Order: sequence, then C-alpha cells, then structure tokens
Amino acid sequence: MDPEFRPGLCFPLNIDHDKGSLVLSNDTERITLTGIDPSLGGRVIEMLNRRKTVREVLLTFNNDPDNVSKFIETLISEKIVTAAPCCYTGAQISSLLQSFFSTWNDLLFSHPLWRSLADGKAPTPVLDGWLVETYFFIRGANARLSYAASQTSDLRVRGILVGHYVEEFDHYKFFAESLRCRGIDPAAVDRLGPLLSTSAVINMARRAARLDYLAYAACSGLLESTGSDSTRARLFYNKLAANYDHIGSGFVEPMLRHVALDDAYQHGSVMSDIFNPIQRIEPERADRIIECAFQFKETLWLWFNDIHSYYHRYPFDGTKVHRHYRRNWAL
Repeated sequence: MDPEFRPGLCFPLNIDHDKGSLVLSNDTERITLTGIDPSLGGRVIEMLNRRKTVREVLLTFNNDPDNVSKFIETLISEKIVTAAPCCYTGAQISSLLQSFFSTWNDLLFSHPLWRSLADGKAPTPVLDGWLVETYFFIRGANARLSYAASQTSDLRVRGILVGHYVEEFDHYKFFAESLRCRGIDPAAVDRLGPLLSTSAVINMARRAARLDYLAYAACSGLLESTGSDSTRARLFYNKLAANYDHIGSGFVEPMLRHVALDDAYQHGSVMSDIFNPIQRIEPERADRIIECAFQFKETLWLWFNDIHSYYHRYPFDGTKVHRHYRRNWAL
C-alpha cells in the first residue's frame, strides 16, 4: 500500500461495537470487523476522516503499525474507503445526494406513522395530529427559507432561494383549509403551538443554513425529493380520503391542490439548480454538506416518532392553552 495514499471515507458511516467487534454501517449494509480493538479502529477511522495519508496514520499508531495497516487494507477491500479526491464538482455532490435521498425516502416512509395512516390503522387522533404538525412544518418555510436566503453570500444561490421562498411562503394555507374541513380551528392550533420535535426539524434546517448555505440546500433537497414524487403523494392522500373521510368533508382536496402547485413549480430541481454550476467544492466542505443532510434525515425520523407517540396519548384539544407535560415515555 502506497504510504502517500490518502483514503477517503464513504459517507454516511456509523461506528459502533458489538461483543468486542467493530461494527460499521450505513442505511443499506452492516459490516462487522474482528481482529482489531474497536476503540483503535474507531480512532483510525477518525484519522482517515481528517484526510490523513497512510503514512501519517501509521506514524500516529506506531505501536501497532502492522495491525493498523491491515485494517486500512480491509476498509479499502470492503469499499468503506476510496482514494480521496482533491475536490468535487457541485454536480457530483448533487448526484451523490440524490442517490442517498432515494434510500432515505424509502426508509422514512416505511415509518409506522406513514404506514398506519396509509392502511387506515392509525387512530383518528393520530391523523389529526399529523395534520396539525404538517401545518406547522409547512408554515415553517417562513422560518427556514427566508433565513437561509439571508445567510447566503453567493448572489446566484440567494436568488434561487428567494425565488423558492416566494413560491412557498403561503402554502401552509392549504393545510389550514384541511384542518378546517376536519373541524379543527387553525387559530386554536396556532395558540397551542407545535410539538418540540416539529420545531426541531425547522431549527435543524436553520442550523444547516448557518453552517453552510449548501448544507441547507442539501436538507431542502431531501424535503423537495419527498414532495417531487407527485404520484406517490397523490396515492397516499387518496388512501387518507378512503380511510378517514367517510362523511365527505373533502379534507384531502386542499393537499392534492398543494401537490399540483408544487408540480407546476418543479421544486424537485432546486437543489440541482444550486449545485450543478459549482465547479469546485473542497472535500471538507463536501463532508459537512453530506453529514448535515444525514443528520436532517435522522431528525425527520425522530419527528415521525414523536407525532406517532404523542397523539396516541394526547388527542388534539383546541380548548387547551398548553400541551401535556410528557414524563418518561419512549418516543
């Protein structure tokens, strides 16, 4: 192995240990490695994450160079690391993110919240709770998109984000109409406020914007990738109508109009419009972008957990002025 070889980790990568073995995993596979102390293996991976050469890694762990060298060779053979490029193009990062989104969306929409709504097994309070939190989430475009534009120094990208915001700022009104069809007063919803996990999703997007406007673009791309599959969205909404609208309230119709409007705006291309013209993205920045998008995906999963658990226990009550205090129950 060339001592000057600079390995690059394939992200996202989770590091854990199980019964004395090092466990590396991502969304699609899990690899258990024996023959190296998990703590040592984790520290070697951290060194590789800092884009050190093989020589630099071996000098750091000079008390066990043979074992460390074999470990790096194993990582290469398992395609956990590859040759680290000097930089990436925006188109490469966009393509990589799109490949992740396909897998992540399959995972996210396999969550029990979405499955139970689609098959009609979720209690009615969970449906209403999902609608309440979705209303807050869509309204959150005013908190995240405008903020992201303000944090963007690149005028070309800022223009795209501003245009996106102009098209999105009032889409929560579709969901307010759906709430009214369900007999839920949006004013009462506003008075009670969102779940903390709903605020966490919005705040995670704002954090991404503070970190790097391209990290925000990646998180926004994940959101738009879920909405750009209009066939999947319409199928889901039609199932909601069949399962939960036996009195013909029409609460699904505003959401279907929202899908049609997003279709017309072609929001699914916003991320690629931002990334594709960029000719150079440094590896450290690329890592930051991918890591932030991965964390956003994890935040969405925890949000689904919270909606599913909370509204099983506490149906929405428009007469309340605060939410129940939650004590020691699992998400």
